[in-house]
Amino acid sequence: MSGLTRLGRRRLENLANTWNPRMEAATDDASLAKVCFDRAKAAARSAQRGGNPRAMHELAVLLATWAEGHETAEARRL
Repeated sequence: MSGLTRLGRRRLENLANTWNPRMEAATDDASLAKVCFDRAKAAARSAQRGGNPRAMHELAVLLATWAEGHETAEARRL
């Protein structure tokens, strides 16, 4: 975490303290995916509040691209 201010390091520690236990508590891949999705949405909202109005859109594009890749791979197996 070099290059971060003390406040920046503390922010990351707080986020880790929030999300890591939730991820560890996930009992299956679906619940882990939900926690990670919630984390990504929270990060996008925070980025928007911090001045990046496209953050949620960027997340949506990333997820859509991931889904399309898996959908295409599945279609090829048919």
